[in-house]
Amino acid sequence: MKKHLFKPLLIVALTIAAIQFPACKGKPKTEASAADTVITDTTATAPAPVTISADEELTNNVKDATKDFPGVNASVDSGVVTLTGNISRERLQKLMMSLNALHPKKINNQLTINK
Repeated sequence: MKKHLFKPLLIVALTIAAIQFPACKGKPKTEASAADTVITDTTATAPAPVTISADEELTNNVKDATKDFPGVNASVDSGVVTLTGNISRERLQKLMMSLNALHPKKINNQLTINK
């Protein structure tokens, strides 16, 4: 009985292996890859510089952005916004998104997060 099962199982296993091995081949050599592409245009444009808001304008905008967040104090010095005080975890993301939209150089977050 074992002899009769061994041959068909061996044939099935070899057939499956024969089908699977060609799928492991790489791409044909006739296709051009991205590495073979020649770049002829060497004039690259630099990315636009990041705009940093002026301190006076930034101070006014930061004051407006933080007015809805009691317990949060903000100061601006050379484009750097420093946050102090307390805020809830739920409201922190909204505050940070509002301040990032003002394009400061950096936001120094020294807030204490309440639960």
